[in-house]
Amino acid sequence: MQRGTAVKYLFLIAVFAMVGASFFTWSINPEIQSKVPIIYWVTDPNPARVVQVETFQSWLRENKYPEMELRVDAANLSGNKRLIQGVSGVGDDVFDHCGDASMRFFQKVGLLTDVTDWGKELHFDPSQTYAVMEPSLTVDGRQYAFPSNVACNMLWVNLKTFERFGVKPPPERMSFAEFEAEGKVFCAAANKGLNLPQYFFSNGGRQQEMWRSMGVDTYNETLTGLALDDPRAVDVLNLIYKWTYVDHILPTAADVQSFSSQSGYGGATFQLFNSGNFATVTSGRYALIQFRQFLDSKGEGMRLAVVEHPNGGFPNEIAMTRASAIYADGKHQELAKYFLAYLASKAYNMTIVEDADALPPNPKYTTTDEFLYPAKYPNEWGTDPVTHRKWSLHETFAHTIQTIGIPLTSSPFVLDSVCDRITKDAFDKFMNNKESAAEALKGMRDRVELEIQRNLTEQPDLKPAYDKAIALQQQIDAARKAGEKVPLAWIANPFYRKYYQAKGWCK
Repeated sequence: MQRGTAVKYLFLIAVFAMVGASFFTWSINPEIQSKVPIIYWVTDPNPARVVQVETFQSWLRENKYPEMELRVDAANLSGNKRLIQGVSGVGDDVFDHCGDASMRFFQKVGLLTDVTDWGKELHFDPSQTYAVMEPSLTVDGRQYAFPSNVACNMLWVNLKTFERFGVKPPPERMSFAEFEAEGKVFCAAANKGLNLPQYFFSNGGRQQEMWRSMGVDTYNETLTGLALDDPRAVDVLNLIYKWTYVDHILPTAADVQSFSSQSGYGGATFQLFNSGNFATVTSGRYALIQFRQFLDSKGEGMRLAVVEHPNGGFPNEIAMTRASAIYADGKHQELAKYFLAYLASKAYNMTIVEDADALPPNPKYTTTDEFLYPAKYPNEWGTDPVTHRKWSLHETFAHTIQTIGIPLTSSPFVLDSVCDRITKDAFDKFMNNKESAAEALKGMRDRVELEIQRNLTEQPDLKPAYDKAIALQQQIDAARKAGEKVPLAWIANPFYRKYYQAKGWCK
């Protein structure tokens, strides 16, 4: 009898413990603690997010929008985590870093909400951002994201480095031959008397912009296959190799590793740019977040300029976006739409203007004095002593993306991550003398073609669109061979759309 009573008490204690634990778990749930709905924004842990969250709350109150609380989730930013949580039905309300290829991938697997109608209603449709970014935000004419910021990479120039070695800085636009000549002059002066080169004209070659400047993109016009099995693409790779191993105006992998192992260098690209080991470096306006931390002994900031990457006849720069999208299975979609509207607002755009985290989503804020001539950073703008014209580093980025910016290309028939991996592998084989440029590019094309065919087998619903696009590609090839113009509507690749229009090849 006593034993049965003891068991009963143990059972009751266990029940009360579980009930207590359940109540405790319920009580610490953020949704219970907050008096308003909570919107979770999965993004990076940039310190700027603190200001952006606070500004969002103020913006809501000022516009009398529904009450909600915005919280940052920096722990689940990786693509794999977002994918796993998304398909499991527990994703965050808003996905950041969801522009370009990632947007198309998440849309394809059904994780993104179509925000087309909300965009028109709350003024965050594609007309509120840079026209060049539309392919990175839409699929088949429907909108799925809006930029958190927009960027294009250019060549930053450390003017103090050129002064130090008595060399003129490079011009705003350079052909391949001019880039090579400028690089040789700089490196000869900077490395004079050294046994091994320690100073380089730039931190590396940019084959994507170089290919495009020769009229060749990663994919063909209809995105049905690679277009890089081309003599012009071969020439670009051989030129990058020459600049690296023959002319020594670009560092080899061993050079970079050497910097990493030498005391005082630290191996960081921006640090090497600040110290002068790289006279120019590729990055976007967001580089200023770190550059503004580099002060000389007088407490003065870096003296900088920005120029275009070298081109082979068709100047271009890569346009990119860190965009936000709404999770399709989120329980607060009707509230999350206000966050995307916030990204298009003056309140948010001015935070990007001030902290220099790339370009503000809405281009009209790139014409403000706060953007062009930031009072706290007079080294980023000034007046030309000869022409007396005001200049601004910031204006250069805004002008460039709106004139020669073109987004990266993505194919609906193969994952971008797979193509990127194959492309990098081919480039590494070539640069390490394992294959010729022609062999590397042919192998790249063949491997991507195998991936496309595998995808078509595994996803037969893609086959009708693929067959239609292949037929269009054959018509395009035939028209080009005959010297005839091609209907612009046939061309899906954003690069070739712009290139054909510039060449007068479309109708």
